Amino acid sequence: MRTVGARRWVGMWDALPDAARSIVKELIIHGPQSRTALAKTLDLSTGSLTRLTKPLIDAGLLVEGDVVHDPVNGRPTRPLDVAAGEHRFLGLKLTADRVHAVVTDLRAEIIAARDEPIGDQSPDAVCRQARRLLDELSGGAGALVGAGVTLGGNARASAQVGGERLVDAPFLGWRQVELRPLMERALGVPCVVQNDVAALAHQHHWFGPGRGLRDFALVTIGAGIGYALIMHDHLAVATEADLGMFAHLVLHPGGPMCPEGHRGCAASYLSSWAVETCAGQGLRRPVTYDEVMRLAAAGDRVCLGVVREAAHALGRLIALVATVSTAKTVVLAGEGVELARIAKDELALALTANRRDLPDSVDVVIESDDFREWARGGAVVAIQSFVTGSD
Repeated sequence: MRTVGARRWVGMWDALPDAARSIVKELIIHGPQSRTALAKTLDLSTGSLTRLTKPLIDAGLLVEGDVVHDPVNGRPTRPLDVAAGEHRFLGLKLTADRVHAVVTDLRAEIIAARDEPIGDQSPDAVCRQARRLLDELSGGAGALVGAGVTLGGNARASAQVGGERLVDAPFLGWRQVELRPLMERALGVPCVVQNDVAALAHQHHWFGPGRGLRDFALVTIGAGIGYALIMHDHLAVATEADLGMFAHLVLHPGGPMCPEGHRGCAASYLSSWAVETCAGQGLRRPVTYDEVMRLAAAGDRVCLGVVREAAHALGRLIALVATVSTAKTVVLAGEGVELARIAKDELALALTANRRDLPDSVDVVIESDDFREWARGGAVVAIQSFVTGSD
């Protein structure tokens, strides 16, 4: 993938004031706008807006559209937009045994996607695999600007290596791996490494159901139980240890036991393992999560009972999240969200009962269970790093 086309403005971009970055961010998230509308939204004078956008237009980061009548003042104008298709980002989601990869444009629209097994779990080998996937997905064309890698481990700063974040990913056998510099050498572009749930929250904030919302919570269910909170347009910072406690919030003290010995915690009801175990006991045979969902949707009494119980627990969990955070929108995602669709009535009843019987006090948005969305989250944090200059 060529990077020369992007390099002509990267140096200029690094020196831009925050106001110019805000213009690009606004156009990326909300689409093309007239100069008058942009100036009003960002509280800028039209003269300042013209001064800030001219170098971005000259460099090709912003483009002018066809002449239209300005909806604010009715005058002919050429709306500004980002050159979304000219800038490509790679997003990667790493699991215990697979790598999911997408290439997106500047608005995180997926251009190409692929997933495949991880053959060699060593960090160097995974980085080489990422490079090969990038080459295959790009077809050697486009300007790659940056990359984002998401995974379910943690990344923590260490003074011993100059403040570089070290990654722990137990499911890959990694401990204190300097993943970012390894990826940057393999890919040849700046790279961001982020917790997968946090990256997914960023994606929903800019391009999903959280767009335009200052506050919302994200809950993910599947192999693990995840949580992220956007407050006042920013991700609430939490340690991996804090986030790990979320899965073990007790929802019913007399409930089933999770592998860590907690009775009635979120993981004991909502993890894929818990659903499979409970249904398997009732059916007296091993069963997969997908099979449980299929049988429940078909009316099987055992599986439908398991799914309804899980959905009831999920309703209580969402009520707790909404009450503690005060967020009025909760987005559900992850490979386990099908249970929320099958037993949506049980979820709603439990949510309402645990919100002092106030119906519709929380807006629950159920997202897809496509792993490409997790990889897209990696592209989004790379886009955000490029636009805001943050890591």
